[in-house]
Amino acid sequence: MRVDPDRLDAFLRGYEDYVKAVLQPTQHEVSEQLARWQHPDFWRKYKRTNRIPIPTPMQRIFSRIKRPEQVVDKVFRKPQDFPEGVEAMSFVRMHDTIGVRILVYFLSHLPLIDREIRSSEAFEICPEAPPKAYMSTAQARVLGLDHLRAEEKESGYSSVHYVLRLKQSRVPPADRPWFEVQVRTLSQELWSTMEHHLGYKPGRRPHLGARRQFKVLSKMIAAIDEHFNVLYEELNRYQEEVDFDDADALNPENLPAVLAEVGISCAQRDMNNILKFLFSRGVESVRDLRALARPTLIDVIHHTYLSETGRGPANLEVIAALAALHDAPPEEGQIRRVVNSQIAYRGAWNSIRHEFALGIEDDEPT
Repeated sequence: MRVDPDRLDAFLRGYEDYVKAVLQPTQHEVSEQLARWQHPDFWRKYKRTNRIPIPTPMQRIFSRIKRPEQVVDKVFRKPQDFPEGVEAMSFVRMHDTIGVRILVYFLSHLPLIDREIRSSEAFEICPEAPPKAYMSTAQARVLGLDHLRAEEKESGYSSVHYVLRLKQSRVPPADRPWFEVQVRTLSQELWSTMEHHLGYKPGRRPHLGARRQFKVLSKMIAAIDEHFNVLYEELNRYQEEVDFDDADALNPENLPAVLAEVGISCAQRDMNNILKFLFSRGVESVRDLRALARPTLIDVIHHTYLSETGRGPANLEVIAALAALHDAPPEEGQIRRVVNSQIAYRGAWNSIRHEFALGIEDDEPT
């Protein structure tokens, strides 16, 4: 398709203005909304009993604004969807100028995200582009996603797609854009990333051998997803049913229940770090943790946090302080000094982490 250079130049300038006035503010607001979903407390409502940890489905969130050349390419590739061609109306009606990708750990987490999207006070679902599950009808039914339109891609691609819009925004209602959200597991992301890296795109059909390989890899990755999901479901069942004695070693099955005895909740994503943290301080058995997590000691930790920071400690801060107090002298003054040191350590670490934003992963409870 040949386009007048002046017309294309005006289109690109218009898109640049649209990015600044509409897309960037919207992307920022969407990121703010979804940031709440990354905190364990947001998912506390899905914790069935005190014996299991808080489920934490969100592994990572990505977002991007479509580059100008990609917008032009889409207009050219899909003239039936954008009959105006390189005019402002084309990028205004485009549903994926903002793209968001939510990565979850397990297949069982897909329905949690679906439920949140459908019940969200922040997002509305586009009636003209209903959500679509790129998976078999049977798998959608097993996951409780059979209310979505299921479709199997020939390539083996798997994901759940939504087209959403913000209900409340600084952008005026008439200008609020629709944006695409893709939700997939880490295994599905691996397949998609490798397929993308190899350069096989829509409209560029790979040869027969490559198509066969993609299908084989897709089935293998789907099997891996299923196996990890079985392990996750079994762990949840063990956590609900496990019986344990004082002499038992702390492990992922009994840790949530032992912590619940003293009113402390933990998130699924934090359990490995909590266990490493406790073990490094010599707290290795159920007896050790029960002896350490005395109500009077927890009260001192709470009061010290309130005095020094003006707020109560988060659950993981209580655990970190308890671990630091293992084998410490029992005098209240010494206990407060240890807790104050822990507060200072966490404050310094959080400052460093903020300064070098997003490049550091935390190996300890926060």
